[in-house]
Amino acid sequence: MVCKNPGTYTSIKRDAQNRFAYMFFAPATSLAGWSYCRLVIAVDATFLKSKYRGVLFVVVSKDANNQIFPLYFGVAESENNEAYIWFFREMRKAIQVRHELVFLSDRNQSIVNGIRKVFPEAHHGICLFHFEKNLKQRHAKATVINLFQSAARSYKHEDFNQLMSQLKSIDKKTYNYIMEEPPERWARSWFPRRRYDVLKTNMVESMNSVLLKGREMSILRMLDFIQERLGEWFYERRKKANETFHRVSIWAEEEMTKKMDLACKMFVFNLDSMLFRINSEGIEFIVDLKKRTCDCLEFQLDELPCPHAIAAINKRYLQKSDYCSNWYSKETWLKTYEGHVNTVGDQKSWDIPQNVQSEITKPPDVEILQGRRQKKRHIPVTESVPFKSIKCSRCKQVGHNRTTCLSSPAPHPYLKKHTEKYSNL
Repeated sequence: MVCKNPGTYTSIKRDAQNRFAYMFFAPATSLAGWSYCRLVIAVDATFLKSKYRGVLFVVVSKDANNQIFPLYFGVAESENNEAYIWFFREMRKAIQVRHELVFLSDRNQSIVNGIRKVFPEAHHGICLFHFEKNLKQRHAKATVINLFQSAARSYKHEDFNQLMSQLKSIDKKTYNYIMEEPPERWARSWFPRRRYDVLKTNMVESMNSVLLKGREMSILRMLDFIQERLGEWFYERRKKANETFHRVSIWAEEEMTKKMDLACKMFVFNLDSMLFRINSEGIEFIVDLKKRTCDCLEFQLDELPCPHAIAAINKRYLQKSDYCSNWYSKETWLKTYEGHVNTVGDQKSWDIPQNVQSEITKPPDVEILQGRRQKKRHIPVTESVPFKSIKCSRCKQVGHNRTTCLSSPAPHPYLKKHTEKYSNL
């Protein structure tokens, strides 16, 4: 794998009996592309469904087009302090140390301990989805959860304080539970570093779904599966980036287009050549295009023009893409995926060094359970399951089945509805 993709970083830890303990894998293309991604990465783990089970650690970020960018992978027996500390230490060896780094995860204490010990300079944030799930487990009202979501997503301290005051007046017990976690870990307005639009770790959950088939395989075959999938992604996204005619990514252009309708309804007044006063529904905002700031704070926190900034840009007939961060540019998007992922090929063509051939790694010492292996996770009651609509096999309409079909030429003889309908015939 390293020979086919120079720059790939791998590491294996064995116990005293030479049995497999942990594994770390960082593809060379991910290491190179990480330099062009925003400084927010999400960490999570999902269970493996192979013979020896275990968990798969997944670390991802987002590219210029706001799509998932896979970074690092690891395998361990379970989620625990020792496993995460080893994983993060290997991760620190592999990545280029960058300032203003932000980690996002659920409230798993092992992840918290690992980041605190290995990346003390980084800031660790909480996923809003998992925080919201904790509130649902405590049977919080829907109004309280909506206020929490609005407060967590607000850009200004004043809006945050106002929404949390409303929440406190409705449910003080839930308010006290929420404030046990410092707002600097979950509220965008209090976050000490740029979090951009990455408020949840659902990108890791999506990555886990993509690797669903690979998680049933052995570790080596799973790594081959990951390499193959990465190769497909890099080619498709590199092609998509080359085909776009915008100066920024497709996602960034669409986000600014969504704000155009609101920007067109605003009144713009010049204060200087690059300084404007924007009136939006009676509320005034000051936009400075030279400094790329707005009183709403969205412009500087997301590094994308807010509706007020777009109104000012339109007033001067300027290009909106000129006021986007370089993180969203087409050039950055192309550089992220300029690497090529090569598969390991046929085993007969492998050139394995002698020192590697002499190393024998025994399988982990775990109890192999009898019976069919679990392939689907248990969905907790706090997660909503999408309703599956019923479709009739006769009339092809949605909402009923063949038995209760009223359009059927041959109604079911025991159905009360049909008995009443055809009783007068």
